[in-house]
Amino acid sequence: MMMGFFISDNKDDEEEEGDDCYRYGYRYRYRDNSVTTRKIRCLFLFPILLSSMILYTLSCNVMASSSDTNNSHDRSNDNTIPSSKSKKKKSKRAPPNIVILLADNLAYDDVGVFRQQLQQQDNDGGDGCSDDEEENIRSGSTSRSTSTTNTSRTHNLDKAALDGRRLLNWNSPAVLCSASRAALLTGKYPIRTGIYPRVFEPDAAYGLLPNETTLADYLHDEGYSTKIVGKWHLGQRPEYLPTKRGFDEWFGIPYHMSGGSIDDHVCGKDTTGKMWLPLFDGTSIVEQPVQLENLAPRYVEESIKFMKTNIEEKVKPFFLYLAFSHVHQLCAPRHSECQWASTHFSRNKTKGYNATFDDAVEEMDWIAGKVFDSIRELGVEGNTLVLFTSDNGPWVAEGSCSGSKGPFLGQWLADNVEQNCTACPSEYIPAPLLPDRPRRCIYQTTGNNNNNNTNFYEVDGVHCGQDTGLGSAWESNVRMPAFVKWPGGGIQSGSKTMDMVSTLDVVPTILSIVGGSENIPSDLDGIDESDVFLGRMIDKKDGIKEKDEKVIFFWRDGFRTGPLPQPFGRFDVVAMKIGPIKIWFWTKSSHYNADEEVYHDPPLLFNIIDDPAEAYPLNHPDEVYAPLIARARILIQNHKDSIDWTYPLCLDRDTKFLPCVDEKSNCRTTTISADTTVA
Repeated sequence: MMMGFFISDNKDDEEEEGDDCYRYGYRYRYRDNSVTTRKIRCLFLFPILLSSMILYTLSCNVMASSSDTNNSHDRSNDNTIPSSKSKKKKSKRAPPNIVILLADNLAYDDVGVFRQQLQQQDNDGGDGCSDDEEENIRSGSTSRSTSTTNTSRTHNLDKAALDGRRLLNWNSPAVLCSASRAALLTGKYPIRTGIYPRVFEPDAAYGLLPNETTLADYLHDEGYSTKIVGKWHLGQRPEYLPTKRGFDEWFGIPYHMSGGSIDDHVCGKDTTGKMWLPLFDGTSIVEQPVQLENLAPRYVEESIKFMKTNIEEKVKPFFLYLAFSHVHQLCAPRHSECQWASTHFSRNKTKGYNATFDDAVEEMDWIAGKVFDSIRELGVEGNTLVLFTSDNGPWVAEGSCSGSKGPFLGQWLADNVEQNCTACPSEYIPAPLLPDRPRRCIYQTTGNNNNNNTNFYEVDGVHCGQDTGLGSAWESNVRMPAFVKWPGGGIQSGSKTMDMVSTLDVVPTILSIVGGSENIPSDLDGIDESDVFLGRMIDKKDGIKEKDEKVIFFWRDGFRTGPLPQPFGRFDVVAMKIGPIKIWFWTKSSHYNADEEVYHDPPLLFNIIDDPAEAYPLNHPDEVYAPLIARARILIQNHKDSIDWTYPLCLDRDTKFLPCVDEKSNCRTTTISADTTVA
């Protein structure tokens, strides 16, 4: 029987009948399928009643361009742009197609146009690429290999970003993959959906619960065809797959690329000899292990086929969720072969998938470029809203297998963590050899059912204070590259904004654009940011109204104490943002490194716009920031009080839940030959 869990602090709570469950120091109550089904009906009732509005979208009033096109939409430079929000009218055009591209662990600095934005700001206080540089990127005349100003590996993403609107202050509300993806699809903090602690492992017992409504669910009710291509990571058991969460189709891998073995690259944690990385088509495993030599071309093929079919049938708008498997590294321990790409993009151009990080980035960009080209060639570019971002930032301890922190150094932590603390790549442990190799990390395998050999691996890690990427709430892991493009929706080419937005805002914003603000459920944490996406200000009778300062909370685990088993401890708010000010209550490096969390009272304050490296705490007299700190404490308490704590779904695991096409074949299929040609 499928179980859905929630926590009740009130022992007299009789909201629904059910048995109580005490575990990990919390009191939960569970519901059976019948109650969950009733909840789902309630969640869907409101959008269904409004389904007659699917032909209406928000009017897109294009504001008059100022003489400075690049700055005309950047509210950090110009706070006098008029808006038409109070004068919105519904138009009778068809709802836009929606394409969301989500990278895996791609840093802000890994996308060329965003890196150049930061470099230009650092060099001369400007606002990013020069006019000439932007025009060169748009026209494709800037070479990745020959330009002295543009060494980008992402020329397709760069061009699309400059053709649309760059969202330069995009924030991920979660520090790890599963939680970030749940936030994208539900508009809720992971603490509400139970996606904590850590991520869903390949043998996870649970996934995103059926009482949660996803963006695919909402859009399906609005008449959309829906498909996901790529990484899911919200449950690998049949009842948790994407086709049970609003998607009509799925082609991809159920979790991260380090979740299973592939031919010639066996995971050290694969003690059964059956932990092969699977490729799904719908609910069926079609390849196990997946053949990486031609995976990227198949992602392209599946994406284009879905769009083309829907356009040719001219029946429904489409929602394509392209969740890249790039640039997550492969599993330990063979760290020298940690990245992957198809044959065309790999370091060995004639055979194999072994690749550098740059190869992986280039291939991800190639996939995006093929999808963008197809949208244009199919004649739907004008009415297709494209959104690109990343779930989280670089896994810093993975070294050359991951990307760059850029200017988001987390410098305060580097300056305040003991030098003898070493952060190692995934599954490695510190084993210093003094004085020459203080950062040495080792991994020792003991073999599995198919191989009884014992192997020893070693690699150098990094100082814990430098490990401020994936798994932490420092800026390099929460500040994401992002852009939105919708020519027919009034988004001005070349515009950009420093308004703070969040992955949580995707669901309410898309629903507002598709069906109007009244279409947005009231239980979401995200808010409608269609004005920011589309480049509109907010009118008020007496003039321009400044947006309220946006608030974002950052939750994580990895505490020394708490009701959860170690190394998790508890799940808690470690930091928050109120506008440009980031407020740290607990500081720690990524994941479960040896440095202990440090509580700050008063909290550390950084202006992350002026100080993206988080190097210089604001050190003004107490009376200057005392009201802000007091407000922050109230906001956190109100936030926590609003939470109906959901059972920590990522904890329970069992090897019987590992995906397996056929036990008799040792969980392997007949492999598909790599005969797809990469253009």
